[in-house]
Amino acid sequence: MRILLLSPPYVTDYMRNARCDFVSLSSTQWYPVWLGYAGAWLEKCGHTVKLVDAPSAYLDHAATERVVSEFRPDMLVVYSGQKSRLNDVEIADRLTEKLGCLTVLAGPYFSARPEETFACAHAVQYGITSEMEFPLMELADGHDPRTIKNLLWRDGDRIVQNENRPYLTSEQLDDIPFVSRFFSKQLDIYDYKTISEYHPFIDIMSGRGCHWGQCTFCLWVHTFVTGRTYNMRSVENLVDEFEFIERDLPDVRAVMIQDDMLTDDRAVELSNEMIHRNLKNSWSCYARSNLSYDTMKLMKQANCRNLHVGYESGDPEILKRIRKGVSIKVMEEFTRNAKRAGLRIHGDFAIGFPGESLESAERTIRWAKRLNPHTAQFQLANVLEGTPFHKECVDNGWLNENGEPDYPNFSNSDIRAAAKRAYRTFYLSPQWAMKCVRHPYENFLSRMKTMRVALPAMLWSKW
Repeated sequence: MRILLLSPPYVTDYMRNARCDFVSLSSTQWYPVWLGYAGAWLEKCGHTVKLVDAPSAYLDHAATERVVSEFRPDMLVVYSGQKSRLNDVEIADRLTEKLGCLTVLAGPYFSARPEETFACAHAVQYGITSEMEFPLMELADGHDPRTIKNLLWRDGDRIVQNENRPYLTSEQLDDIPFVSRFFSKQLDIYDYKTISEYHPFIDIMSGRGCHWGQCTFCLWVHTFVTGRTYNMRSVENLVDEFEFIERDLPDVRAVMIQDDMLTDDRAVELSNEMIHRNLKNSWSCYARSNLSYDTMKLMKQANCRNLHVGYESGDPEILKRIRKGVSIKVMEEFTRNAKRAGLRIHGDFAIGFPGESLESAERTIRWAKRLNPHTAQFQLANVLEGTPFHKECVDNGWLNENGEPDYPNFSNSDIRAAAKRAYRTFYLSPQWAMKCVRHPYENFLSRMKTMRVALPAMLWSKW
């Protein structure tokens, strides 16, 4: 088959490829990792595959439809978002009717509300929940839809959801070709950027799922690879990919491991193998804020540069409520140890979890400034469908018409004002000014475009 994998256009700087979807103030774009792995697998199975990530390439609706129509796919796979759901379904329906192709909706956001999303479409024939490699392969190979696990399909006016299949094993994950090779052929690596990483970088995954798997707000662990699941590629296979990137993709300056979290044991095993092979590439990863100093020191020796850390809130009661499972004290010690090991930190904070108040938000802002990670983001707490956070908000009537948190004692406008104040406190500060003086290109000159968008959002325009 000719198969086109599509992350559809929506609005400028919209990003749906991560654990939440939002319009980025910093023009951040992560790679479409789930589509990438599916594409690499389908190519290995003998199909002709094209990947189109419209938001990162700044393709509007008309340009995207031209690209898809010129390729003439037999199968179209549409990765939908939460905020862009209706837009994505409309595009899928329109292209299905125009091209007469098989069309599949897929991805974590689709997995959060599969039947409801599928019901919004009138021409799309299929949907896939959870991991999509094997269902897509079986559909492309002509298997009877009734036998394909994880598949949704239409039986007249009825929507049928087939039983789930087990998650991919380590051996199956090793059998998927390197996603970095697939991305390098399909995408422009210069279209992907984030404030915390060298440019250009590339995303890969070491494993799927989260060893902790309990945070109430997390999309992937509640809708895609759920619970305390962490199925990992072999370290040999993973480091083989690092060798491939270093040898065959010389323009790539850094690798971002997109696992939900790299555990202590995994980080040690990976670092030792990278040191043994004398690899030089810079890399980063998501980390739970309780890695040991010895582990982080070893990671630094293996050229780890940056840890993406979900601190979330500086209020202990909120941390308990969202089941973060790490205390303020532990996170502070972790931060000191990471800096002592020579690692940078990109701190993820959010304003607007249940129980939030002006006092707790201010506590988070002061704490973030005191922790002083190298870079930081302060999100409006993103209420993602399929998560316990979303259920709690729906049950209590805490969502406004845009699906954003809006509490009786801390309104949505209060949350937005606090998040703006957090950005001002962190970035319009002597601490950040000193970082700009020490590294002017990295922290200032290379980010002029970002600042043109971010400064008005921090100071006067609506976020």
